[in-house]
Amino acid sequence: MLHNILQAFAQYKILTVILFAAVVLTVFAWIKALRAARVRSAKRDALLKKLRQEEELRRTFAVITPDLAEQAEPLDMLHGIALRIQKEIENADDLTAAFSSLPAVKQHIYALSFVFCEDAQTLSEFFRLNGKPLTTAALDGARASFPPDALTVFEKGYTMFDDEDETLSTLPADVEALDAAFSSLDKPAICDGIRKYIAANAADL
Repeated sequence: MLHNILQAFAQYKILTVILFAAVVLTVFAWIKALRAARVRSAKRDALLKKLRQEEELRRTFAVITPDLAEQAEPLDMLHGIALRIQKEIENADDLTAAFSSLPAVKQHIYALSFVFCEDAQTLSEFFRLNGKPLTTAALDGARASFPPDALTVFEKGYTMFDDEDETLSTLPADVEALDAAFSSLDKPAICDGIRKYIAANAADL
């Protein structure tokens, strides 16, 4: 039987080539589909993990007390409070109006979470991804909580990306220098300032 099959392949070379190409394409498509399924599965697992972590943070920081603020990891606490604030405003018809109606301290915490806990990898990216009133609230939050050197860099970033202020350049070299300056700051000192601000305003959070 095998001999007959080989003879058939020899007689019908074009058909053999077509059949071989079809097999190769089928295998290629199967491998591609398998890889895509793995990517989708990994993305789904990452999303579910993120959602579980966020829900845990919301529960942990559902009620803020000075004692909790002193013991908690500052950026986890910042993120947890911000996630809770997000729940307060996410169903509003006008998110900007809902955000603006929040007490100032909640605006500050929510806005600062976008600097440290969301998608922005650099200070310039935060300002590029977001606009007023979020960036203004972040500036006010920085003024209320950052150490002087960090505030100076943050204020410079705000001015650079303020559409109404052309004082500072946004040339690539200047933006790179801004991001380098912000990344080189004493992060524990910034986090400690945020912690103290949250502790001092626990009753309003």
